[in-house]
Amino acid sequence: MKYLIFILFLYSFSLSANIFQDISCGEYDASIYPSKTEFKGSVESEITEIGIKEFFDEVDKFDPSEPQWIFTLVDRETGKYKKSFPRKPPNNDSGVVIEHQIIQPHLIYRVGDNILAGSNNGEFGGSLVLIDKNNKVTLIEEMNIEDIYEMPFGLVITSGLAHMSWNYGDIHLVNKNFKLEKLYSLVGMPQSSWLLENGDLLINSYPSGSQVLTKSGYMKRVQCIANTYEPSASQ
Repeated sequence: MKYLIFILFLYSFSLSANIFQDISCGEYDASIYPSKTEFKGSVESEITEIGIKEFFDEVDKFDPSEPQWIFTLVDRETGKYKKSFPRKPPNNDSGVVIEHQIIQPHLIYRVGDNILAGSNNGEFGGSLVLIDKNNKVTLIEEMNIEDIYEMPFGLVITSGLAHMSWNYGDIHLVNKNFKLEKLYSLVGMPQSSWLLENGDLLINSYPSGSQVLTKSGYMKRVQCIANTYEPSASQ
């Protein structure tokens, strides 16, 4: 009986040791993504006590169930845009002021005449916005965007956050109406990702752990044998 238990233990250990598929991971090559441009993202804020009436007159034209935000394109070439919204004065006085944030996304992805712009500011948040052919800026989702890729079944978004006790990541599909549909959760915040030679998408999560979204649309856990992924500290 003792020998049977020992054999079963060895068998179970062997199975657990091989749950990850060994693959050759390669490395990121920006030249193979002609539709994508990356930038050093930034957010510049200005608070003003003027233009409050004009702001609310403009907001009144929108759906009242939506957040009171106004988006304005600054530069189509870089995807830079302005986000304006009401807030309390920074000195805690009563009343309302308008904060204007000039946001330079970390990346833009061109989809025909439209542009997807993604930003990632760690614990301070991020967003995915659509810039249409008429230069209208529309918020798709508040989320920290790691990257955007075109797969055989559509555009996918990798996103997530690692901060204090939080560590999560997701993969979403962008549908034809530029709405998001969640495909999978990741083992942690995506720190890096790139397309493999066979068309699959490799995602390296923080603090360690890699997974692949195949070109057929399913997920699997992997470990790289051609290069060692060294995670850096959380941002």
